[in-house]
Amino acid sequence: MMNSMNEIPLDKLIICSECHTVHRKIRLKDAKAAYCDECEHILYHRHDNLHEKALALSLATLITFLLASSFAIVKIEINGVWHGLTLPFVFVTLFKEEFFIVGLIVSFLIFVIPMLYIVIYTFIMILMYLKSGKETVRKLLVTLAMLRPWNMIEIFLISILVALVKLIGYAQIEFGVSFWGLIGFILLDIYLTKAIRLADLWELWDEIYRQK
Repeated sequence: MMNSMNEIPLDKLIICSECHTVHRKIRLKDAKAAYCDECEHILYHRHDNLHEKALALSLATLITFLLASSFAIVKIEINGVWHGLTLPFVFVTLFKEEFFIVGLIVSFLIFVIPMLYIVIYTFIMILMYLKSGKETVRKLLVTLAMLRPWNMIEIFLISILVALVKLIGYAQIEFGVSFWGLIGFILLDIYLTKAIRLADLWELWDEIYRQK
């Protein structure tokens, strides 16, 4: 078994993320997913029309991100005065209060990196659709893999919700347009990062540019 595995190219093998058993990857025809022989954990899915879905989802995610960062996430009324909280306002306030290191970290984790991630993702899908820029797409996929672990905007949403719970009873709170845009962005972002694996994008890259 080990000798036969050694003869298979590495890009044709897949390791179970649960029990680390090595499997030979095959093209799925009738089944929707492949499962590990040892622990029955899902190894990978079959994505019909992956390119069209990923392109549409990336464009939708980019739109929701622009929506989330352009308007007030929440509006808070304290002593008759309304205050709007926007995504850029968070780290701009930190810089004004001279919390430079914290402001820099927060701005990168909740704004710069999520923005770069979805812009690069969308650009990759567009280039693949046009079937151009083979080496550019390859480098961007590598960049995408490095950015993915640092995309933490969902933690920002959780912190906002916790803060709002503490403010209930002390102030009047209204959810802004960007709040729903932020929720939409996070849900779409989770789907793009969890349901569509980077390995799927690499296979799509190989399939598209191999035909040229």
